[in-house]
Amino acid sequence: MAEGVLFNIAEEIIKTLGSLTAQEVALWWGIKDQLWKLNNTVTRIKAVIQDAEEQAQKQNHQIEDWLMKLREAAYDAEDLLDDFSIQVLRKQLMSGKRVSREVRLFFSRSNQFVYGLRMGHRVKALRERLDDIETDSKKFNFDVRGEERASLTTVREQTTSSEPEIIVGRESDKEAVKTFLMNSNYEHNVSVISVVGMGGLGKTTLAQHVFNDEQVKAHFGARLWVSVSGSLDVRKIIKGAVGRDSDDQLESLKNEFEEKIGKKKYLLVLDDVWDGEEGLDGEKWDRLKELLPRDAVGSKIVVTTRSHVIANFTSTIAPHVLEGLSVGESWDLFRRKAFPQGQGSGHVDERIRKEIVKRCCGVPLVIKAIARLMSLKDRAQWLPFIQQELPNRVQDDNIIHTLKLSYDPLPSFMKHCFAYCSLFPKGRRIDVKSLIQFWIAQGFISSSCSGGGCLDIVGLRCFEHLLWRSFFHEVEKDRLGNIKSCKMHDFMHDLATKVAGFQSIKVERGGNRICDLTRHVSFDTKLDLSQQIPIPLPYARSLRTVILFQGRKRGKGAWESICRDFRRLRVLVLSPSVIEEGSPLIQKLKHLKYLDLSNNYEMEALPNSVTNLINLQVLKLNGCSKLKELPRGISKLINLRHLDVGCILDGDLCEDLEYMPRGIGKLTSLQTLSCFVVAKKRSPKSEMIGGLDELRRLNELRGRLEIRVKGYEGGSCISEFEGAKLIDKQYLQSLTIWRNPKLDSDSDIDLYDKMMQSLQPNSSLQEWRVEGYGGLQNLSSLQSLSISRCSRLKSLPLPDKGMPSLQKLLIRHCRGLKSLSESESQGRIAHLPSLQLLIIKDCSEELRGRTRGWGKESEEEWPNIKHILDIVIDRNYIQKEGRYVKGEGILIFP
Repeated sequence: MAEGVLFNIAEEIIKTLGSLTAQEVALWWGIKDQLWKLNNTVTRIKAVIQDAEEQAQKQNHQIEDWLMKLREAAYDAEDLLDDFSIQVLRKQLMSGKRVSREVRLFFSRSNQFVYGLRMGHRVKALRERLDDIETDSKKFNFDVRGEERASLTTVREQTTSSEPEIIVGRESDKEAVKTFLMNSNYEHNVSVISVVGMGGLGKTTLAQHVFNDEQVKAHFGARLWVSVSGSLDVRKIIKGAVGRDSDDQLESLKNEFEEKIGKKKYLLVLDDVWDGEEGLDGEKWDRLKELLPRDAVGSKIVVTTRSHVIANFTSTIAPHVLEGLSVGESWDLFRRKAFPQGQGSGHVDERIRKEIVKRCCGVPLVIKAIARLMSLKDRAQWLPFIQQELPNRVQDDNIIHTLKLSYDPLPSFMKHCFAYCSLFPKGRRIDVKSLIQFWIAQGFISSSCSGGGCLDIVGLRCFEHLLWRSFFHEVEKDRLGNIKSCKMHDFMHDLATKVAGFQSIKVERGGNRICDLTRHVSFDTKLDLSQQIPIPLPYARSLRTVILFQGRKRGKGAWESICRDFRRLRVLVLSPSVIEEGSPLIQKLKHLKYLDLSNNYEMEALPNSVTNLINLQVLKLNGCSKLKELPRGISKLINLRHLDVGCILDGDLCEDLEYMPRGIGKLTSLQTLSCFVVAKKRSPKSEMIGGLDELRRLNELRGRLEIRVKGYEGGSCISEFEGAKLIDKQYLQSLTIWRNPKLDSDSDIDLYDKMMQSLQPNSSLQEWRVEGYGGLQNLSSLQSLSISRCSRLKSLPLPDKGMPSLQKLLIRHCRGLKSLSESESQGRIAHLPSLQLLIIKDCSEELRGRTRGWGKESEEEWPNIKHILDIVIDRNYIQKEGRYVKGEGILIFP
């Protein structure tokens, strides 16, 4: 178990024992007294956990053994209480009209009597184990502690997810690397420079800064970034450069790479290259150079590495050695991180400044982490902390110890969350939404962490605080400004691995450290899914997480072994994989809360038994291109909060999905429904098809929703669209509506237009993509609008108050569009004051004629369009601010 997290588990056990669920179960089975005694025992043990964990860090093996026994008992307690919750959920299903025979049988009077006896014995046995553990604790004379000092509520005020990356003292380094890149006077067609320095100095940050420089962008026809994060793996690098995972032969990948680059001058960054186990493999480097295009004179490669051997071997010029920050630069960076508002930094004693700078040794990663840590301390604590806890010098061999100073004061639930990140491979981008869902599925995040509220929001606050403390970096956001992904610095990953210990194991090629202490496993190596998962049975029975980053071969072996042997799983990720069909045995995974079968290109249907997983919170099926239907009993998944079947915009749609099952509207906890398929009901499956009015009660939906109109008929569709009540979906940010292009008759278009006008989205919507015009009333918050294939649209009847927030407007394939405004006297687009990007494609010749002269300041339209940064009319680019370069701006639209 990660250091410092037992306290959190004990706290959640106590909370659950005091819940209405536990009280209800106690009344059913007559175990009220047993649960009361169990609660008291756990409460007394919880009071000494913090002192016990601190003493265990001093290499006290007896206390380590005591904590190990407590950890195993705590896990068993969690499983027991989870069983309680499952029984309550099953009983809730009994109130419905249609309940499976298995559920009715389970709650028969005779079965409940037998089950109650068994549960009573389990509670008693667990309580006796914990009583013995409590008795053993007395010989250690642990101090009794109160509540934890920090919580998410107390720290979130300092957290900001939108704070820009601070770069200090690297101007000359950037200029040196940039000069090399822009200089063509080198004897090699492809020249190489290495940026070398110890970990944490900011080699990757410097390379990114140069990579994204506007002059560098304009200088190279193609720019490619490959996160190596390991020794030279030629296949991995070429696949990264091509931009896709593939089992193709190297020669085939080389040809694809050359086709992608053509004869363009390119920049390739190989980030974080390590020495191999036996040093640098010169043959691999030579092989890599042979595979890279060499025709374009002036192409450049940048290698970032900690190894001077690699730097000297790969560079065609002298490596650029990155040094630590100067004294002044170090204090400047510290000040900006510790005092983001600029207040208080001038009152720091000079002696303290010198101590901070001296002990951080100019390493930006350490400076940022320590600055965040000290900003939460009283000023009187600064000097003692610096002198007593910070090492005298920060070197590679003790940087982990230094960074751990930022980990130690975290609330225990945050320690759990951070340690779990060790499951991700180094250098891999982490999907933040999935990460938060993992945390919730494992029970690390609960409403008590922040006084109640949506768990996903609480999880986001936890992530933002860890980001603020520099445990994560390189955050990417989606076009709506939501955090999308991040990375972990290698040293932070090493720290996560250290504190996780044997609890979380990442299995790589040629290694397997799984033992009886292991609870979470990820595989960063290709597994044969026709065979069983290579984990010994005794260990499999205790696992709570199995994540396969790479799967291959078809078959039921892996599926069936998981369903049979991995009964305590909370998180199961088999993506990508090629499993043809799920095993009906999946219902045995009763604790499962997160199931990811995405990018499975063979699976046509899920077994209906998946609907017995009433604990399930997340079901991901995006990219399952052959999936035809969802389980018809999906309404039984009353805990489901996220259902992802992909969307067209992301290119991971379940293309063959024919309809949405009737009853999906009962899942009122749904926060994510990526796509809703509208289908004709006149079919053999009409009784199973749910209409769009299934959305009526799904008012927790947030983020993006895509509606795919595959078919419709008669006036009933209009009432179903009205019944969707999109006006009540206040958390939705983006709405996309796609129409089957085969529905192109006049009657189809007439009916579709009426359906669209009946939708009425909420005014808080930020992005709308629509095929067919549906009205733009009451959308004052809209930031992005895409309209396509509206053949009858002649002008944009914008609301009277205009669209003050609209920043991006795409109009395409609207052959009848002749004007951008109903009233020429108002000016065509002057009533869109925030517009930054306008793209018009494949519209009428009349509209093209009206806009042909745009961009010339002498034109009368200039006052109406001068505020727009970029305008694209078919192939004519108007680039007034230089932001729309080589078509990059158009990537925001499909």
